Amino acid sequence: MSSVAALSRRRAANELVVAGSAIALSVIAAVMVASAAPHDEAWLAIRTVLVVCVPVAGGLYALRSPDTARFGFALTSAGFLWSLTALASSSHSVPYSVGRVVGWLIFPSLLYLVIVYPDGRLRRGVARDLYLAGVALVCALYVGSALAVEAYPTETPWAQCDTDCPANAFFVLGHEPAWMQGFLIPLRETLTAALMVAYVVWLLLRLHAATPQRRRHLTPVAAAAIGWCLTLAAFMVARLSHAEPGVQNAIGSIFALWVPVISAAFLAGLVTRRVMVAQALERLSVALTHDIAPCALRGALARALGDPAVDLLLPDDAPGRWRSVDGSAASPSAASRHATTITDGPRQVAVLVHDPELLVDESLLDAVRSLILTALQHDQMRRRLAASLHELEDSRNRLVRAADQERSRIERDLHDGAQQRLVMLRIKLSLAAELLESDPATGREAVAELGEEVERALKEVREIARGVYPAILSDRGLEDALRGGVADSLLPVHLITHGVERQPPEIELAIYYVCLEALQNATKHARGASAIWITLRQDDDQLTCEVRDDGPGFVAVRAPGGLRNMADRIEAVGGSLVIESALGRGTRIVASVPLTRMPAAAT
Repeated sequence: MSSVAALSRRRAANELVVAGSAIALSVIAAVMVASAAPHDEAWLAIRTVLVVCVPVAGGLYALRSPDTARFGFALTSAGFLWSLTALASSSHSVPYSVGRVVGWLIFPSLLYLVIVYPDGRLRRGVARDLYLAGVALVCALYVGSALAVEAYPTETPWAQCDTDCPANAFFVLGHEPAWMQGFLIPLRETLTAALMVAYVVWLLLRLHAATPQRRRHLTPVAAAAIGWCLTLAAFMVARLSHAEPGVQNAIGSIFALWVPVISAAFLAGLVTRRVMVAQALERLSVALTHDIAPCALRGALARALGDPAVDLLLPDDAPGRWRSVDGSAASPSAASRHATTITDGPRQVAVLVHDPELLVDESLLDAVRSLILTALQHDQMRRRLAASLHELEDSRNRLVRAADQERSRIERDLHDGAQQRLVMLRIKLSLAAELLESDPATGREAVAELGEEVERALKEVREIARGVYPAILSDRGLEDALRGGVADSLLPVHLITHGVERQPPEIELAIYYVCLEALQNATKHARGASAIWITLRQDDDQLTCEVRDDGPGFVAVRAPGGLRNMADRIEAVGGSLVIESALGRGTRIVASVPLTRMPAAAT
C-alpha cells in the first residue's frame, strides 16, 4: 500500500510540474503575441494560451490511464511544441524564423495525433501511409524550403507582421531561385490540399467502420479533424488562387482556432471513452450478478461492448476444437475478427472473438476477460454443486433404503427367531407350572431345561444386536473389533494399525463396516489371492483405512452395489472412498474421514 501511495504522490507531483510548465509557457507566449499584436486583437493572445493549455490538459487526463498514456505523452509534448509558434511574433530574425517553421510542424503533429488516437500507437495501413506522406511533404517542401526562400509568406495565422517581417534566418543562398515562387510553393500547397481531402475520406471511412460503441468517442475528434482539414485545404486553395489578403487571413485564423478545438475534442473523446468503459463494465457486472448460462453470456457481452457479432467459444470434447456457446462448431480464426484467449492458470477455458478495435481498450478487454472467467468458473461451480446435491440426494435415498432393509431384517429375525423362541418359552413355562402342581419332580426337571432355552434366546438376541452395533466395538474400540471380525476369514488377513485412537461412534461404525464389507468382497471375488491386508492409520486430522488384496482385480464401468454402499457409509460421515483396481494388479480400497471437527470419543 505504501508503494502505491508513493507512486500516486509521484504521479501527482509530475502532473503539477507539467501543468505549471504549460501555464508558464502559455503566459510567456501570450505576452509575446500581445506585445506584437495591435491592441484591438487581444484575442490572438487568448488563442495562443488555448493552443498550449488545452492539449496539455487533455494530455494530462490521458496520462492517468495506462491505455491512453502513450497518447497523453504525445498530446502533452505537442502542446509544448506548439507554444513555440509564439516566437513568430518576435521582431528578431532567429526566433521569428523558428516560430514560422514550428507553425509548419503543427500540420504533421496534428495529423499524427488524430491517427493514433486514443492509444497512441501508429499501426500499419492507410492511416500510416497518410501520415508518412504528410511528414515527407512538410520536411521536403516546407521545412526544406526554408533554406531557399528569402522571406516567409505574410498571410499566415502564426505571425502578425505584414510588410515589416524579419528576414529568414535559415536562408543560405545568395538569392531566392525563381522556381520557388513559380513551381515549388504552388506544388506543395496543391499537394497539401489534396492530402487533406484524402485524409477527410479516410476519417469518414474510419467512422463508418467503427462499432457503435467506439463511434461515440471517435465522433468529436473526427468532426473537429474534418473541419481542420477542410479549412486547411481552403486556405491552400485561397493562396493558390491569390485571393484577397483579408480572405486568406480570415481562413488562416479559423484554421488556427481548429488547433485548440481538436485538442478539446481529444479531451471530450477521452472522457466519453472512459464513461463508456465504466458503463460497459457496469452493465456486464450487473448481468453477471445473476446466474447466467454461457449462451446468455454472449448476449450480455454483445450489449455491453456494443458488438453484436461478438462470440464466446468453449473447448470441445476433442482436443484443439472449439464450439460456440450455442453448441455449434466454431473456429477462433474468423476473418475481420480477433480472438482473445481466456485462461485459468495454464488451462484455456474460452476464446472471446471480438472486433479488433477492442484491442485499443486494453483495460476494458482485461476487465471483460476477468469477468468472463469469473462467470465461467461460477457456472462450473454451480453445475458441480448441482451434481453434488444430486449425488447427495441419491446417497441419502440409498441410506434410507438400506436402513429400511436393515430394519426389516431385524424385524424378520426377531419375528422368525427370538420372538418365536420366546413364545415357545412362555408356553413351556405354563406347562412347567402345571407340572409343578401335578408332578413336582417332573416340573422341576422341566424348569431346569428352561434355563438352556433362555440361554439360547439370549444368544440369538445378541446375534441380532451384533448386526446393529457390535458390542466389542463400543467396549474396546475399532482395532480389537476388527481383529475379532477378521478372525473367521477364509483368507489370511494382515491387520496393521498406526496410532488409532477412539473416535465418535458413527466414524468407528462406518470404518468397521467398510473394512468388513471390503474383506467380504475380496474373499468372494478375489479368486487366487494369497492374503488380504488391512491398514488403519490416524494422522492429526484424518483417519484412513486401506484394504487391499493381490487378486486378479477388475475393471468396472459402474461401481458394484457393495462398493456403492461403502461409499455411502463413508460419505455420510464426511469422508471419501477411493477404489483402485486393474486386471492382474489386485484391488485397493481407501476410505478417509476428516477428524478436524470431530472430537474424540471418551474411552
